[in-house]
Amino acid sequence: MMHERPILAIEGLSKSYPTGFWRKPVRVLSDLSCEVRENEIVGFLGPNGAGKTTTIKILNRLAFPDAGKVTLFGGRVRDGADVRRRIGFMPEQPYFYEYLTGGEFLRLCGQLCGMSPSKTESRSLELLAKVGLSMARGTAIRKYSKGMMQRLGLAQALLHDPELVILDEPMSGLDPMGRMEVRGIIRDLKAAGKTVFFSSHILSDVEALCDRVIMLHKGRKVAEGRVEELIGAETLYIELVVSPGLSADRLAAAEIPPEAGFAQGALLVLRAPDSGQANRWIAGLLREGCTVLSCVPVKKNLEEIFMERIENPSATGAAS
Repeated sequence: MMHERPILAIEGLSKSYPTGFWRKPVRVLSDLSCEVRENEIVGFLGPNGAGKTTTIKILNRLAFPDAGKVTLFGGRVRDGADVRRRIGFMPEQPYFYEYLTGGEFLRLCGQLCGMSPSKTESRSLELLAKVGLSMARGTAIRKYSKGMMQRLGLAQALLHDPELVILDEPMSGLDPMGRMEVRGIIRDLKAAGKTVFFSSHILSDVEALCDRVIMLHKGRKVAEGRVEELIGAETLYIELVVSPGLSADRLAAAEIPPEAGFAQGALLVLRAPDSGQANRWIAGLLREGCTVLSCVPVKKNLEEIFMERIENPSATGAAS
């Protein structure tokens, strides 16, 4: 599916902050341009200090750029509340009125969004169930764990059924089950026709979820594109997993050098440099009566691409 209409467009965004006693300006964003299209999931990546949170603050008018502009739904971000009502936002470290319960906090959010009490109540119950907080609906937020507060922050971002959802580190503080649930929620948003723009340090989640990624380093974009395009089609090696009990003599009889394998628990893992070598090794293993449990071509993952771009941001094709 092609995503044609830009929901969010960033053009030439630059931002500096004064630091130290002499208030010397430090540039945190430099001429950033990118876009997010309708019904996409876009990951926003970069190491600490890359400028991700500053960008997200500018999108939500919590900070203001020195240069450049942001367009949301075809209108400037400063054009008023009508544009911002179509956005749901969860900050990296959400803060709450801790004396409120989770249910009371969402009722307050509904009032601020101009929702009716009945709509707020029905959406609150739905979202608390979706993020796994139904049982904590009447519990004071001060008793919530970090993960529970992340879940509540996600619920408030989705309360008014926004068209564009902006999430700053939504997986932060969540256990593996919580991460899986949030991934499911993000996929559900896309299936419902929504657009999701989120930052994350967990690149496996980004790779599993995103249509496209934007990579930032020291305030500059170093890569932008579809995940499969960035990863590419090149196969690094063929990984064979072999049944346990393979002695060094049988390995030699199968014409496999000992340095090609390593133990993984009770199993042996072999790495063939190409498919031809893998086929020859499989033939030798079968001849020796061994069982090949799996044969998988291994490609670069998003983490490796990310590190390449960070270490060499001026490489050809780094920013597309």
